[in-house]
Amino acid sequence: MKITFLLYNAYGIGGTIRATANLATALAGRHEVEIVSYYRTADRPSLPFGPGVTLRSLVDLRRGSRQYDGDDPAQARLGTVCRHDHPYKSATPPSALGEARLAEYLRRTDADVVVATRPYLVCFLAEHGRADHLRIGQEHVTHDFHNPGLRRDQDAALGRLDAFVTVSHGDERAYREALPDVATRLTHIPNCCPAPETEPSSGDTRTVVAAGRLVPVKRYDRLIGAFAKVAAEHPDWTLRIYGRGREKEKLRRRVRELGLHDHVFLMDPHSPIDTEWAKGAIAAVSSSTESFGMTIVEAMRLGVPVVSTDCDYGPREIITHGEDGLLVPVGGPDAAVEEGIADALCRLIENDAERLRMAGAAIRSTRRFLPEHMAAQYEALIDDLRPGTAAPSRSRPRSAAPARTPRQRAGAIAERLGVATLLGKGLPPVPVGCRVAPDGSLYFRVPTADLPRGDWQLLLKPRAGTEDTEVRLPFEVTGSTGPEVELLLHRSGRPMAEGYWNVHLRHGRDKGRVRRAPAGLVETGRLLAPTVPPHPSGAGFATAVPYRTQDGNLSLRTWSRAGHAELEFLAVGEEAVTLTGTLHGDVTRGHHYRLTARPRGGEAAFEARCRVDEAGCFTAEIPLAEAARHASGRSTWDLRLEPYDEQGEAVRIARLRGDIVDRRRTDAFPVARHATADGVVELRPCLTAGHDLALKAVTVAPALEPAV
Repeated sequence: MKITFLLYNAYGIGGTIRATANLATALAGRHEVEIVSYYRTADRPSLPFGPGVTLRSLVDLRRGSRQYDGDDPAQARLGTVCRHDHPYKSATPPSALGEARLAEYLRRTDADVVVATRPYLVCFLAEHGRADHLRIGQEHVTHDFHNPGLRRDQDAALGRLDAFVTVSHGDERAYREALPDVATRLTHIPNCCPAPETEPSSGDTRTVVAAGRLVPVKRYDRLIGAFAKVAAEHPDWTLRIYGRGREKEKLRRRVRELGLHDHVFLMDPHSPIDTEWAKGAIAAVSSSTESFGMTIVEAMRLGVPVVSTDCDYGPREIITHGEDGLLVPVGGPDAAVEEGIADALCRLIENDAERLRMAGAAIRSTRRFLPEHMAAQYEALIDDLRPGTAAPSRSRPRSAAPARTPRQRAGAIAERLGVATLLGKGLPPVPVGCRVAPDGSLYFRVPTADLPRGDWQLLLKPRAGTEDTEVRLPFEVTGSTGPEVELLLHRSGRPMAEGYWNVHLRHGRDKGRVRRAPAGLVETGRLLAPTVPPHPSGAGFATAVPYRTQDGNLSLRTWSRAGHAELEFLAVGEEAVTLTGTLHGDVTRGHHYRLTARPRGGEAAFEARCRVDEAGCFTAEIPLAEAARHASGRSTWDLRLEPYDEQGEAVRIARLRGDIVDRRRTDAFPVARHATADGVVELRPCLTAGHDLALKAVTVAPALEPAV
């Protein structure tokens, strides 16, 4: 059987694309599966499609590509089908060119089953699909979520389909009630989620994780409001929200208004997201509606219990309240819903045993969403509609698939990882994974199937500006070597120099060719543990954070400091900016400190009082009047703790703990203002590229209104 899935843009990131990729990959084990993307906007998909899935596009919008269709006059004319669907408001609306090519595809395809994944495509399939192939529509949101015009268009189209599939039983009921006389088969099949490759959550990170598009329906403003109460009662817990969208600046303002800059962090989207779910002890969903809740399943299968609003329809069909997560009633005022979310989060924060029990139950309960189960349900639906159609394809059974050469296998890996070029002549890209151990050591995983036999080295080469020698981890590939080798970089001895390191592979000894290593699975959740073991050398702080670069390669960001002052909280008051944190390292013991503000390369502009208790916790206050008095137009000061005696060394205040490579994108501090005779001075705390704390002073017009 050949199955075709119609996607609007298979090269983007979104729940529909992810759900389709999972289902298509599962079906490709028994059938011929093709993804047809209306538009192509990138060289490679952002989300991977598995082996056996063929991807083709109809209209190429990649500027500079030989197939570029953006200059075709028909591309400038809007399409005519389902004009109320949201793509018409996007930067790439449906076009006359796209409709002509999709209609032509449907006329000529040899597919046995065509599945449309959004209302525009559902309507198009109803109008142009042929009777000799099964026409199946999918609903990835809900019937009631659509605007009236879109709902009217899609409802009218359903009668010309063979089946229409929702992702929840509740939405199936809603369609049945809205369309009592439709002859089309209405049913529901949940989205599927493959078993994770990522190590499950340890459950002890004191981190709440949320992920999704930053759009109004997700109600992250409500989650941030709820976390104000959580942070007040549990100041050592933080909230991370992963995603992009038009609500980002609004959410930043909400964080600032509630003074949660040290507790709530807006993270960039991350792919794969599994490694980020595994960093959470709890996951949170605050949506006003959820057709299914892919993020809920993704978190639960990694042992992260979910606190979710009990919105229509998905959460209550995934979470069993009190067993593998908690549901919060909705329907009342926002303040009541925020209170409910906060209480549920605090319940799990305060009860470790219950949280860990739910974590185990969550892993067990989400096994029902494995792709093979959902693929079987689609096969059963197809066989009900047209008996015999869903039999496994004789032309392409997986066991009879042609063997691929090492270069072809590596090319497929590179395609999924988005790696643009081969790593040197004669050797395909070999993605290297990295996992941080509980003690901060690094385990590198090197797949060996496509490596020639012989001696190899994994090289950590310092970039320019990182003053150190390369680190070599040797290994050997023989006929008995398993599918991968695991190499340990132990966190002992001399710490690696602070800076950036690129990961390479070398075949042979010192004269062998050196090639950059693409990033495989990178797991850094252990860096969020509540306590970090001190480095054996006695250094104040020493760590290595593996990460994937923008071009898809594996690198490390390292920090190494004999003495360190970790900034934990920064508060802006009417009279002062208050800094609190902890001192680390043998060199910081036995000293009394003062805080100094120094322009780079200059003498101290001013100093302020600093108190250090017996446990090494410091509190420093920067008087606004004193800082404003030393401001001259535009100034930038580095902040450090300097001992009163001449025996000790100055210690930079920084925020180094954790897994974040560039905190300038996530940590946004409030601005302090102080009026002087020359104008209003704004004092802007910020982090440098090295995560050191700095203070920028800018004199502005006296009439400037305070920022919201």
